This record gives sequence, C-alpha cells and structure tokens, in this order.
Amino acid sequence: MVIMKKKDKLWEQVQKEFPCDPVLKEVHYARLKIHEQTIGMSDKEFVEFIKLKAKNQIETNSLQLQ
Repeated sequence: MVIMKKKDKLWEQVQKEFPCDPVLKEVHYARLKIHEQTIGMSDKEFVEFIKLKAKNQIETNSLQLQ
C-alpha cells in the first residue's frame, strides 16, 4: 500500500505544520497532493490536469444536488 503510506506521510507533515487549524490542514494537504501528482508536467499539461479535476468536481457536485 504505497499510496496509503504516502498519504499518511503527507498527513503527518500537514499535522505538524498546522496542528490547530483543520481548514488549513485540508487546503495544505490538497496542495501537496496536487504537487505530487503533477511533478514533471509541462505548464500545458498542468493546466489540463487542473481543468479535468475541476470538471470532475463540478459534475460530482451537480449529481449530489439532484
């Protein structure tokens, strides 16, 4: 379970940096996760990655509202 170990490692880092702020923990974790997923991407690839993530999130939110 390499993925879970990485997640746990990221959460440990976030916990140390923001021990008392759950909102900053979530934001910082998301930023770290995106950084890890986009290492080595060109600027164009990065923009397309973010667009795809945003589109998927909008579709998910729309389905939840129905």
